[in-house]
Amino acid sequence: MKAKNISKLARRRVRPARAGLGKGAWSGTHLDDNLAARIENCLHTILELEPDLERLQFGHYLLRDFKVLKMFLSQVEDIEVEEQDVLRIEAATENFLRELKEPLAQSDTKRPKKYVVQ
Repeated sequence: MKAKNISKLARRRVRPARAGLGKGAWSGTHLDDNLAARIENCLHTILELEPDLERLQFGHYLLRDFKVLKMFLSQVEDIEVEEQDVLRIEAATENFLRELKEPLAQSDTKRPKKYVVQ
């Protein structure tokens, strides 16, 4: 996922879902809590990469959008989403991680290894 797509994901306004309606809806608040937890998991997964992205040549472009993601994370409990929204966010997170796999692996080989002396 490109940096501009991350900020679009974080800025996207989600329309509230009506509890008990829609495909797969069950007991309003439990479903909402589950979906919100899944979104939080995706955001935390991306934010955990912050130290690794600092090592990448163009990582600073992505790090600018992390402020937006952190703001969105603080408000995720206040929104209601539908299953298809969460599936889209999970797919975007998976694509983002897949795209970063090779650059992060390359930066890891360039980094000096730390050895523990016993």
